[in-house]
Amino acid sequence: KRKNILVPVDFSDCSRQALAYALPFARQFRAGITLLHVVHVHYYATSSDYATYDYPELLEETRRAGAKQLGDLARSGRKVHPVKTVIETGHPGSLIVDTAKRLGIELIIVSTHGWTGVKRALLGSTAEHVVRYAPCPVLTVPGRTPLAQSGQAPPFKLRKILVPLDFSKVSEGALPYAAFLAVRFGAELTLLHVVQKFPLAYLGGELMNQTIVPFMKQAETDLKRLAGSLGKSTGVNISTITRDGTPFEEICHAAKTLDVDLIVLTTHGYTGLKHVVIGSTAERVVRYADCPVLVVRDMARRRPPQGKG
Repeated sequence: KRKNILVPVDFSDCSRQALAYALPFARQFRAGITLLHVVHVHYYATSSDYATYDYPELLEETRRAGAKQLGDLARSGRKVHPVKTVIETGHPGSLIVDTAKRLGIELIIVSTHGWTGVKRALLGSTAEHVVRYAPCPVLTVPGRTPLAQSGQAPPFKLRKILVPLDFSKVSEGALPYAAFLAVRFGAELTLLHVVQKFPLAYLGGELMNQTIVPFMKQAETDLKRLAGSLGKSTGVNISTITRDGTPFEEICHAAKTLDVDLIVLTTHGYTGLKHVVIGSTAERVVRYADCPVLVVRDMARRRPPQGKG
């Protein structure tokens, strides 16, 4: 069965950037690409005293315009890779998730804003819904970079991958995905553990030595052991980092200072959540990271992608 990647687009520069990321992934994994556009017209937008639009007519007109733009975008993509299209009408977040389930999609690549028009470093409501409820891994592409805002597609690169771990089985579920991508793209991995400070530890001094330092030393030992085992089985170059502080802040800071191309993490781990709702650490990383973030499901329920070389 041919693998398939779903790319939701609203024709903003941000969503076009998601397609730019999808093409190299699709070529590497011999996967098809499905572009999805969801026509969504707010009813209240037609009820203003300044507008005399008929809602069904406006909806159909918007759908026709969307279908044309979707076709044009697909034709540009087909110059380098096979692309299919789907157009739906309704709530974008729900229909993206439903379409992924219906088509058996194995990866969704979505911009962190575009649908909502959000200009700040906050996750747009549509992308947030997709990350929370998608039946498959979701790659979020930040749309706030200068290149994205200028409408230019960034040069694709995948040289450095960061994997935050808290040593739970759930967080370690990100490792097979990260290692798989590292092997396929020739990237190196960095394993990161953040020791979260107890409130009193911020006072420093002897109290910090008694609380943080032992955890840091144990984490360094455990990370190196894990890196050695994974490196031996995959042949991937793996380094380790241990930091203390607030997990999402340290993850984003590490990604920026190390010039990381991708963060791979699970939907829960640090928070201990047992449901498919995204954990607070992962949610904040997706919101504030300057690089793409691959959010994967609990490995107890899903297997990593399998591909042929």
